[in-house]
Order: sequence, then C-alpha cells, then structure tokens
Amino acid sequence: MGVIRSMMQFAARSMKAVIMLLATFVILSAAPAANANSKYASIVVDMDTGTVLHSSRADKKLYPASLTKMMTLYMTFEAIRSGKLSLDQHVTISREAAKQPPSKLGLRAGKSISIRDAIQACATKSANDAAVVLAEAVGGSAKNFALMATARAHSLGMSSTTFKNPHGLTQRGQLSTARDMGLLGRRLFLDFPEFYHVFERKKFKYGKRTYRATNKLLGKYRGADGIKTGYTNASGFNLVASAEQDGKRIVGVVFGGRSSARRNNHMRKLLDKGFKSAPQSTTIEVADYYLESPTPRLSPNKGGTAPAALVALARQDNPSVVKRSLKALSSVIVTPAQAATPSVSQGKYSVQIGAYRKRSLAERRLKATEKFRNPANLNRAAPIVSVRNAGGRPLYRARYAGLAKSAADSACRRLKAKSVDCFVVIEN
Repeated sequence: MGVIRSMMQFAARSMKAVIMLLATFVILSAAPAANANSKYASIVVDMDTGTVLHSSRADKKLYPASLTKMMTLYMTFEAIRSGKLSLDQHVTISREAAKQPPSKLGLRAGKSISIRDAIQACATKSANDAAVVLAEAVGGSAKNFALMATARAHSLGMSSTTFKNPHGLTQRGQLSTARDMGLLGRRLFLDFPEFYHVFERKKFKYGKRTYRATNKLLGKYRGADGIKTGYTNASGFNLVASAEQDGKRIVGVVFGGRSSARRNNHMRKLLDKGFKSAPQSTTIEVADYYLESPTPRLSPNKGGTAPAALVALARQDNPSVVKRSLKALSSVIVTPAQAATPSVSQGKYSVQIGAYRKRSLAERRLKATEKFRNPANLNRAAPIVSVRNAGGRPLYRARYAGLAKSAADSACRRLKAKSVDCFVVIEN
C-alpha cells in the first residue's frame, strides 16, 4: 500500500508540474499581439462628444503613413472655404509632384489637374503626386506646407504630431499618434461636412482609368463612410474609420496592422465594441429647414409667426428646447406677405457653421455648438438648417440666423476664437 501511495503522490506531483508548465506556455504564447507589435496603437472615439470609448497606446508616437493626407485635405478644404482655391481651379503639376513614388496617378510635369480631381485622388486612391499638388497649391512648396500643417495640427490640439511632407511617405521626424489622428478624423467630419462625401466614394475615374478606394471597409461594414488608409514598411497598416449606426457615430484609429486584412478585421471588432458602449445621440431637431426661394424668408421684423409646416416639434421630452426654438424661429421667419419689403440693414445676416448632405448632420452640428452660443452672443439668433440644391443634391447648412451684420461678424470672430469655423452670409 505504501508503494502504491508513493506512486500516486509522485503522479500527482508530476501532473501538477505538467499543468503549470503548460499554463506558462499558454500565457507566454498568448501575449497580446499589440504588446508584441511595437507599431500598434488604437483608439475609438464618440463623434458627438469626443468621449474615448477605447484606447491602447493611443499616445505613442508612430509613423502615420498616408493618414497624413487627412491633414493635406483638411488644409485644402480650408483654402477652398476661404476663397484661396476653388474646386474647378486647375493647377500646374510640378516636377516635384510628378516624381513622387507610388501610390500615384502618374501625373506629368507641366500638365494640369483640377483641385477637385486632386482631392478625390488623395481621398480614394491615396495618390502621393496629387497630395504634393495640393500642398504646393496651399503652401507654395511641399516643405513650407509641412510647416504650415504642423502648426495647424497643434492649433487643433494635435500636440504630438509633426509633419515633414504632405503624403506620409516615411521621413525622419514625421510622427503622430492614434489620439491625434482620431481628433483629426472628428474635425474633418464636423468642420467640413460639405466635403466629407469624398471619403465615401468606393471608386473614381480620372482620365481613362477607374481607381478603387483603398478603404475596403466601405460597403463591407454597416455604416462605414470613411476616412483614410495608410501603409509604409515603417508604419504597418494604418486606418482611420468612421461609421454611423442607429443614430450613433464613432471614429476608430488603428496603427501598425500586420496586413490590410488583419487591420480591417481588428477595426471591425473595435467599432463593434465602440457602438455597444457609445452613448445614444442627444441630437435635438430644433428646427426644420426653410426653403430659400420663393418662400419663406428671413425678416428683421419681430413678431412674425413661423409657418407650422416649418417647425419641427423635436422630441416631446425636451419641451424647454422646443419652446426656445419656437420663440427664436417666430422672430425671424415670416410669411411672404410680411416679407414684402425686407431690409438688409438689420437681421438679414446669418453665421454659417457647416454644410451637410444630410439634414441630421446639420442638426447635430448645431447641437455640438450649443455650448458656444452664450460666449458668442448668439442667444437671440435662431438655430436653423437651410437647404439649397448643390450639384443636383440638397445641401443642408447649419446657421444662426436673424442677425445684424455687426452682430454676425462679432459672433463669428468669437466662434473662431473657440476653434469653431464659420463665416457670415446674407440671406436671400
């Protein structure tokens, strides 16, 4: 019996040792890929609030690769909005632009390309030659543009980002973080809704060729509509993705994927988790849009009654918001009879803070800037969404309406001081 007992104890000890050895092996072999991959970082952010829903090494400085083109496009959009450039403007292709390595359109020095085509080539094809074309149009040279882009990035809050070129090809010192690129993704969506559709296109045609988007999540993940891929040997496979589901919109960033397929699969998982934890949108429809012609029209006269068809009753659980919105609307929207002799001297100006292809996005923009109304002296202005036809499709403009010119100019200056892009318009 003693021998049998000793044999059993020996077997038990041996089995315990084997189990411990196996457990150690499993733990070591199952170490997170992210920790083993020095290029990896990720973050998921709620688009409305900026709340971080997930992050892993989000502040590690890494090579952004072609995510850089997001800033190139951001600054191009700014130049268009300011009037420095126009979409249909043709610019001459320099030798510097033409000699860029792939990915590229194969542009030839001395020829020309429209700003519109260069933008789409950057967003869809991730063309390096087109990125240099835009950089030179904005900054005079690619080197000067990089300095401008770095300064602009820092002004946006991207404090860990330095640009050395406009396309993202690996260059010493050109670094960013997942957090900074997530911020830039939000700003592209919120600041330039009128241009955001360029990131949604699955393909575009230039010359005799059709180019397909490098972002393979488009059409493959529900609600995905942007934004940008990137890859170099130094960076690995990068992606900034934005998607909207069931009234929620989030933006995800992945640096350092080991392949495009693995990066995309990882992004899908991050977005899935993000949507589960993202807060439900609190967007409130404070006003329906008004048709700019022929009726109704804005008037400086007080006491007008807003046509019932133009007033959105919004959500019934927000009666105070509805009441304030109706009051603001009633002071500026009038019927044709009341607007027979409108005056341009007072109340005909609006501050526009965004233009969108979807009315819900314009409403969201108004909601996002609600906190700036008091600092900008916009409490008496009416938050409205106006619509016009642009390129055969409706364009919804988020505006604060019913202001005198001096008040509108002052409000816009105050908004810009808060990093809210805007401009003043006269209502027709």
